[in-house]
Parts: sequence; C-alpha cells; structure tokens
Amino acid sequence: MMNGKKTKTMGIFSSSRKEEINQPDEMSPLEAVTHLFAAIQIADQQASFEEKESWINAISKLFPENSSERSEKYYSQAHKALSLQNNEKRLAYIQSTLKRIKALLSKDQIDSIGPMIADIVEADGIVMTSEMDIVSLAEETLDIKIEIEE
Repeated sequence: MMNGKKTKTMGIFSSSRKEEINQPDEMSPLEAVTHLFAAIQIADQQASFEEKESWINAISKLFPENSSERSEKYYSQAHKALSLQNNEKRLAYIQSTLKRIKALLSKDQIDSIGPMIADIVEADGIVMTSEMDIVSLAEETLDIKIEIEE
C-alpha cells in the first residue's frame, strides 16, 4: 500500500523475498532523482530508449560514485511505484519527491537538474502536456527555470 511508509511487493515464485520501496520522505538523493525522472518518462504512458539514456547520463553526472546496479534497482522500483498510482496520487507523490530533492541536494546540484529534466522531456522528440505539468511543478518546488524546446 502506498499510504504506509514502505511498499512491499512479492515475486510470483518467491514468497520470502520482499522488495521495499521507500516513500519520498525516506529516499536517498539517488532514489528521489530517479523517481522524479521516471515520473517524467512515463508521463506520456511509455518510457523510450532515448529517455532512459538521458536518465543514465543525468544520474552519472549527479552521482558518479553510485553503481549502475543500484541505479537500475531504483529505476525499476520507481516505475513500479508510479504505475500503481492514479494521476492524483502520482502528482502528490511527485510533489513529495521534489520536496525531498530540495531538502537533500545542494543548490548547485538542483540547478544542474533543470537541463537534465529538459533533456529527458525532449529525448523522445515529443513534448507532452503531462510532462510539462511535471516540469512546472519542478520549477515551482525547486525554484529553477527549465528551458524546454517545444
């Protein structure tokens, strides 16, 4: 359940192995940024190869010390968590994630996220209204300007 502190999912063949997905107020910087970028990727109901490549580049720049396995784990968790939410809950979740990013990242890191968000939005060549809604929310919450070429 997404209302609790953690979401637990079980694999079909393994009842003893549970995956916990942190809620935004418990996320690490890498988790929070990954959940934000995943929300942008699936805002148009699909995550393209180009959008995933943009996410990989952004994460590598922001968090060069993190392993790709850890990043991929958070990427998978983000898509799982976001897919379980309706639009209203997803927007509240994104807002909480943005607040977590603002609390954890330095001003320089936050400023560098703007162009990274633009890259992900523009990566598939189509700028959707749902993606722009998240961009506006990010601009407002993080106090940054994100230049999108529409």
